[in-house]
Amino acid sequence: MLFSPYPKTKREELFDREKELEELKKAIESGERLILLLGLRRLGKSSLLNVALGELSYPSIKVDVRKTYSEFSSVNRYVVGRMLLSAISGKLEEAKNFLRRVKGISISGVRIDVSPRDFSIVELLEALNDYGERTGRVIIAFDEAQYLRFGGATRYDGILAYAIDNLDNLTFILTGSEVGLLFDFLKFNEPGAPLFGRYHHDIILEKFNSEMSAEFLEKGFEEMRFKVSELEIEKAVEELDGIVGWLTLYGYIRVTRKVKHEDAMEEILREARLILSTELSRLFSYSPRYKGILKAISLGYSRWRDIKDYLTLKLGYINDSNFSSLLENLVKSGYVEKRNGRYKISDPVLERVFREL
Repeated sequence: MLFSPYPKTKREELFDREKELEELKKAIESGERLILLLGLRRLGKSSLLNVALGELSYPSIKVDVRKTYSEFSSVNRYVVGRMLLSAISGKLEEAKNFLRRVKGISISGVRIDVSPRDFSIVELLEALNDYGERTGRVIIAFDEAQYLRFGGATRYDGILAYAIDNLDNLTFILTGSEVGLLFDFLKFNEPGAPLFGRYHHDIILEKFNSEMSAEFLEKGFEEMRFKVSELEIEKAVEELDGIVGWLTLYGYIRVTRKVKHEDAMEEILREARLILSTELSRLFSYSPRYKGILKAISLGYSRWRDIKDYLTLKLGYINDSNFSSLLENLVKSGYVEKRNGRYKISDPVLERVFREL
């Protein structure tokens, strides 16, 4: 159903993403080696990826890099190798014949073990490339790929560059909500970096406009035979500003809990506060000034100078260079967007939460 709060896996569960879905599938089928799937948080990148992989006949492997980093506090080659092999186990049975020759990998029945000392992620990719020669292609997707920058001694940008140049039966898909940080990691425009000058096919997911947001809610409520007024839909569209994840959660809460608009919005705010205490806690631990900057922007301070003046008033002096660095980090992380010299919090729900802090 449209209002399912979980990542979608079927085309009929998506809404107004036909163009992006077909573009992604066409890019894979035409043999593109590096595809970037970009957009703000809660716009449905993982759902779009799931549906595309489900509709294509090529074998595919998907690794949630953010989950890997959260679980192991690192994304070294052994950790990623384990995640790749875990995805292969029981799914790509035929691929195991190609994996047996990879140093550091032992296979017994359905169990695949990895020796950290001997394992080579490059050899694993070479084996999957050979397997892809038989199947037509192997797709390797790294969800929230900006976390690959925490590879320590493992240079994933170098590994990707080698694979793109030499392993023509592999397609890599990198999704990223923190688009600036992802591009900082990939360094396409930095001479001397492994991926400098490499071609990449970018697919960008945008927010729904007001009309599309209203249509999404109307169809979702109609699907569940749940009646809401036009005024309530207008309020939800205005307050959730095209973020499909929040629109979905709003519909799900109203339908499953049979609550009014105001109660559903309060539940969404509670969810946003939870995100604030988890997703953003690591960022705030680096500097409390991040919270001050977000507070300032949520209150309507949108110019560089006004935001800095507010921050100085609340937390004391900060030089221009350090302030600019903090503000730029928030832009790269996707929490703040800059347009025409003005700054705005990208997510309207988080903006409201910051305003109420």
